This record gives sequence, C-alpha cells and structure tokens, in this order.
Amino acid sequence: MKNKLLFLFLFMTSFFLKGQNTLEPDSLFDFVDFNENYIHFYNDESNLAIFYSKLDSLLKYKKGKVKILQIGGSHIQAEIWPDQIRKNFLELSDSINGGRGFVFPFKMAKTWNPKNHQIKYTGEWKAQRNSLLKHHEIWGVSGITVSTKDTLTSFSIGYKHDSLTNYTFNKIKIFHEISDTSFEVDLVSEKPLEKRINTKLGYTEFRLKNETDTLSIEIKKMKSEQNHFTLYGLSLENDQPGIVYTSIGVNGAKTSSFLRNELFVRQLETIKPDLVIFCLGINDAYNPDFCDTCYEENYDKLVSWFQAVNPNTNFLFVTNNDSYYKRKYVNKNVLKAREVMINLAKKHQAGMWDLFNVMGGMDSILKWKKNGYAKEDKLHFTNKGYQLIGDLMFAALMKDFTNYQNKNN
Repeated sequence: MKNKLLFLFLFMTSFFLKGQNTLEPDSLFDFVDFNENYIHFYNDESNLAIFYSKLDSLLKYKKGKVKILQIGGSHIQAEIWPDQIRKNFLELSDSINGGRGFVFPFKMAKTWNPKNHQIKYTGEWKAQRNSLLKHHEIWGVSGITVSTKDTLTSFSIGYKHDSLTNYTFNKIKIFHEISDTSFEVDLVSEKPLEKRINTKLGYTEFRLKNETDTLSIEIKKMKSEQNHFTLYGLSLENDQPGIVYTSIGVNGAKTSSFLRNELFVRQLETIKPDLVIFCLGINDAYNPDFCDTCYEENYDKLVSWFQAVNPNTNFLFVTNNDSYYKRKYVNKNVLKAREVMINLAKKHQAGMWDLFNVMGGMDSILKWKKNGYAKEDKLHFTNKGYQLIGDLMFAALMKDFTNYQNKNN
C-alpha cells in the first residue's frame, strides 16, 4: 500500500505540473472523491496569487524564502500531515530546503512528539497548554509552554533526515520569558559566533559559523533574583533560499484556545507566513452545543492577527473531517463548520479545501476506517491516513498553482 500511495502522489503531482485538467485515479482509493479535490474560490478577488508568485520565483531563480504555516489541533501536533506536505514541497526542486522553522519540544511537555526529531532533556518541567481551561499561562505562537525551577537544566534536539529533509541550521532563536527573575540560556553544543537577546520579540538568538543538525541548550541560574525559566519554542533557521513549512498544533485546541495566546502576534513577527493553512475546528464542532457564529468570529480575529503581521498573507481554510461524537453518533456539526469555512473564504478572499467532501461526505470516516486510514475513535487518522490527506491537499494546491502558472507565464 505504501508503494501505491507513493505512485498516486507522483502521478498526481507530475500530472498537475504538466497542466492537465482531469485526473481520476479512483481505482487506487475508491473511498476518496477525487472530483472534490481542488481549491474552492467564491469570488473573482479570491486566489492565492501572492503565495504562488513567491513560489514560482523560488522554483525559477532559487531566491528568497517561501513561508507556510499550518495551524490546528491534534491532527497537526502529530506532524504527519504537515510533514507529508512539507516533503512534497521540497521535492518540487533541488536545493529549496529553507530550514525547519519554528518547533516546540513536545517531549518535554510529556505529550506527543513528532517522530522526525529527537528530544532529550534534564530536570523537572511543568507543561501548560492553551487547550486546557484549567491552565493559565502567557502563551506564544505554539500555544504550549514548559517551565522549570531547577537551577541547572538542559535540552537537546536532533533530526532524523535524508538528502530531502536535511534540516540544518546556523541560526537558533530560543523563545522564552525574558525578565530579571528568569534563568539564562546558553548554547553548549558549540561556541556561537554571536549571542544576542531580542527583548522586543522575546528570544535569545545564537549564530553559528557552520550549519548543523543538532544543538544542546543549557539553562542555568546566574543571579540571586533568578528563580525560574519558561520556554515558548524555538526556531531553527538557515541562510539558504527555500521553503520553510511551520506547523502549529496543540492537542484539543479550538479556535478560542489560540485567542488566549498573548504573545502570538509578537512571536508571529519572526515567521510572517506567506500562506496560512487553517485546520482548526474539529474540537470546536465536537461540542453538541457548537456555536457556529462564535466559531466564525474567532476565526475573524485570528485572521486579523496574521494580517497585522503580514497584510499580504494568503489564507486556505480546511473543512473538518467527517467524524463521530463519542464513537457512537454522526457529528452533523461538520456541516455547520463547513458553511462557516465557506463564509470565511468569501469574506477574506481566501481559498477553501473541502476535506469533508474529499473524504466522501457524511459517514465517510467509516470507509476510511475500514480501509485502514482512520482510527477506531472515528475522529483521528492512522499514519497512512494523515499521509494520504497531505498528498491530496498538496495535489489540490499544485493543480491550482499550475493554473496560476499557465495564466501568468
């Protein structure tokens, strides 16, 4: 099945890049509605032209960074879906790996950590995440923090990679609380060329002489008034042109969860995405008392936050997947959430990718589960399910990108 999936992706990608108009590989995955696999636009002003223009220039001239941010709940924290799209983008051309970008060491929070990077740490750390109402913290972009009162701790990060996913970096930004009472942070894996503290945006930055794929950080008490350290995340960057694909996901997060993040806009200044892929909603609509107007208002606020940082950001809204409530009842709130996504796409001149209909519509999660692509909870997907979703979304984007190229070149 893995070979079939690879074949499907390669076939779809090469097909779309050649600018063809039809594709029906339904003999491979008859539970997928390929006729629905395209980017929806609802008025003449709606498009992803700014993002496509930057991507087109990168592929032609190998100049600049193209930044994509995908945000959601547990679907995104698992990193399988975003990582599949990230890899597909990197396969469009040689030498377009622009760095790993913003990450969070989830293992330190004792929650699901993406398998593509290894985290080791010492000391006792307390986690707080925006999806839990009992937690109260000042959050940044990641929506999760870890903090410690131990006077000497450390953590390290290392990547499993191949020639495609060689996430090397020579700039490291550590986002943390910067105050008189906060412990200090140092790079111990190697001596940096430069260390500077950006108090405005809230990070300590290290610059290295050469690129590396591993780092070790030490946190220690240096003054008597220092009594704690809070970590918001880190950004791993390089000076190479290319794609930077950032995923922000918190298990259980709703749209309202990220509106609790006081430092979201400030830290977003360091990312400034060209394309934002919104995948928040499965947890909003899981509530039987789902408020669709509240859902839309929350999204409007999130959109305004991104526009405040980059007015030229393009947006892609993704409908909720088909799912069951408590494994027993079809969750019909998916239809209300889908209507909100259409309204948002119209309002913000954005695109909409209809995951719900691509899956096959109402009750399609049962077919995905039967074929091994969804889990028993009828809510989440298996690894190969998330990979398939990533391939399908990427294929839809590439079809629209090819249309853009044909029209503008």
